Amino acid sequence: MEMKKPLIYLIVGAVVLVGIIVAFSTFAKTSKGTGSITTSSECSQFSNKDGYKGCMSLVNGKEKKCKFKIENKVNEVTQKMEFTYTCLQK
Repeated sequence: MEMKKPLIYLIVGAVVLVGIIVAFSTFAKTSKGTGSITTSSECSQFSNKDGYKGCMSLVNGKEKKCKFKIENKVNEVTQKMEFTYTCLQK
């Protein structure tokens, strides 16, 4: 009976250690897998005037990861309207 207690403690300790390692690795993967990994380059690949559909297709569940923005200004030299299309991280 005396020999069984240290063996049980050793087994329980090993199970707890394995559980901690699994929990840590799972937490590390999920923190990388959330919206926090949405890089500006992921969104910016759709920064052109035909990129609205692609930009809006990047989702995290039901939530959109990016926002599509159109900026317009008048070019002082040509006096023509110029548009800048960007897909930015929310």
